[in-house]
Amino acid sequence: MNYVKLGKTDIDVSDLSLGCWSFAGGTYWGEQDDGESQKTIDAAIDLGINFLDTAEGYESGYSERVVGKALKGKRNNVVLATKIGRGDLFYADKMIQACEESMKNLQTDYIDLYYLHWPNMRVPFEEPMEGLYRLKKQGKIRAGGISNFGLKQLSMLEDTGMMDLLEVHQLPYNLFWRSIEYGIQQRSIELGMGIVCYSTLAQGLLAGRYESIADVPDNLKVVRFYGDPEGVRHGGKGCEEEVFSAVRELKVLCAEAGLTLPQACLAWLYRRNGVTSLLTGPRNVAELKQNVECVGISISDEMADKMTALSEKVKLKIGGNTDMWMNGDKIRTF
Repeated sequence: MNYVKLGKTDIDVSDLSLGCWSFAGGTYWGEQDDGESQKTIDAAIDLGINFLDTAEGYESGYSERVVGKALKGKRNNVVLATKIGRGDLFYADKMIQACEESMKNLQTDYIDLYYLHWPNMRVPFEEPMEGLYRLKKQGKIRAGGISNFGLKQLSMLEDTGMMDLLEVHQLPYNLFWRSIEYGIQQRSIELGMGIVCYSTLAQGLLAGRYESIADVPDNLKVVRFYGDPEGVRHGGKGCEEEVFSAVRELKVLCAEAGLTLPQACLAWLYRRNGVTSLLTGPRNVAELKQNVECVGISISDEMADKMTALSEKVKLKIGGNTDMWMNGDKIRTF
């Protein structure tokens, strides 16, 4: 495992991190055994992963509680990140209360990295930034970050004059989801923030699990990769033809190079500008080990270019909207 600095801090994090959303189970991920989650967290730490990511919004804090229970006696071995997401909590006073509730769930007296999970246009941006400032001053958090902010929202954050509180920007980024390349990636780097990538294997597409839309679990079809004929979810047309055509071609390319599809796709992502750490969301030890086997794999410039070219049609269809779940006037990032 490799370790890198978290933004401008002296905090060292593994460049492969453990996403803990699926440990909450619930309607999005389906049934999840807490014992299996505990084993997965234990194995991740044993394998050198020290960067764990959760959020109070993952099934009303359930993911946080699972992580907190699993980390008993191991808290000092990890860098723990969680997020605040509900809109009314973005006022500074309420942020402090929410952070304390997350600390209670996580069974810790401090949080290493505290994210603003989604931008909230109903609350002046000075409020959450003031909240981060006070939490850091009180020693309840070590660093602040943002997740899912668009270019206009980054500009609004700059206007607060408090950007020095933000170390990283967590964004959806993978070979198929390249919407941050339309300017958000570049601006985040210019502002001094490292990029933590989520959905790094496109929720299974780039793990090679699905050959067609029929293979994709119904609960995951809400992502904008897939069409929405009823208009009740994201309201878009999707890009299923482009996605599955690219998957087939990528598998051939990877086989020729002697690599698995996830190995090549994570290696491609590690090469991208500004990337600090890749989040993966294994639900059990076997999936975790498959992800860890991808660490340290390198690909040639030629192969990276071929992979980029094969994903270009998907990139064009997805466009510059970084919101994986919403389209049109429902977009939360701009």
